[in-house]
Amino acid sequence: MKRLLIICLAILIVWPAICQEEKIKELETLEKKTESKSKPDSIVVKETITTQDTVIDDDRDIDVYDDRDTVIVEVGDEIFSIKELGDETRIKIGKREFRVVENSDGVVVFKSKDYGSRERHTPRFRGHLGGLEFGFNGLLTDFFSTTLEPEDSYFDLSTAKSNNWNLLLPCVSIPFTSRFGIASTIGISWNKYRFDGNNSIVKGEDGVIGPYYPEPGITYSKSRLLTTYATLPVILEVQIPVSHSNRTINIGAGLIGAAKLGSHTRVVYYTDGKQKEKRKDDFSLNTFRWGATGRVGYEFFQVYGTCYFTSLFEEGKGPELYPFEVGIAFTFND
Repeated sequence: MKRLLIICLAILIVWPAICQEEKIKELETLEKKTESKSKPDSIVVKETITTQDTVIDDDRDIDVYDDRDTVIVEVGDEIFSIKELGDETRIKIGKREFRVVENSDGVVVFKSKDYGSRERHTPRFRGHLGGLEFGFNGLLTDFFSTTLEPEDSYFDLSTAKSNNWNLLLPCVSIPFTSRFGIASTIGISWNKYRFDGNNSIVKGEDGVIGPYYPEPGITYSKSRLLTTYATLPVILEVQIPVSHSNRTINIGAGLIGAAKLGSHTRVVYYTDGKQKEKRKDDFSLNTFRWGATGRVGYEFFQVYGTCYFTSLFEEGKGPELYPFEVGIAFTFND
């Protein structure tokens, strides 16, 4: 029954062409009489219906081939075909093909741009960079060392309370292959450095940073340096497929640049109630900085790390300290 309906559909589609047969022949006769140099437009007319044992030929303009589960209707150079393959029906119109698949989810239609192209869509590379990140801050005095010089001990940090938040826009992806490419975006980074001692920092008249201690009898319950930077990470990312699904393990590494937007210190202490003091300053922080960043994760979840090769302060204006961040990221890409 389904086969009969498909054949009827094919006949209905090409019936207008059949109805125009006589008119086309009249036009061809008229064009021949005018002895035109141009070749007349025409539709090649022939129909062949093929069954298991019989072939029937006549002189009509439409070619229809019926090979059990296949119906092909040919009009000139254009071909309309319907092929049944079990629960799948393929409909080809010219160079485009549509696949109608019946499964447990119902009827699904797939479209391919060119007939004979790959059945499955090749995944497009999409970098996993961009989203919300949370991590912990630290300061290095040298590679893999956080030990401060005695004169710089006022910069000793409470690592567990020094953290950062990064907000990154959805990334721009430049593919080399479907699983390898460049990912880049822009974002904002908020860094909080919590001092472990009873001190803050202050900028002297010569621009040199030094410790600031409260008046006798006052103990800071909180003392922090807060910075805000605009960031621009650029990474190379490779994606390793997991099993036969489209889910991947993602590994990326590259460079990151940053430009300072603002900075201030904030202290909290108690004298006849809770007191807060906030002081805005540039604190001789480097306006621009750059470093290396990397991440590894599964789908939208990542673990990232960033280390800056530019000192926190301008040369000669403060301790030689290099910021780093370690944390987790949730990307927008998946």
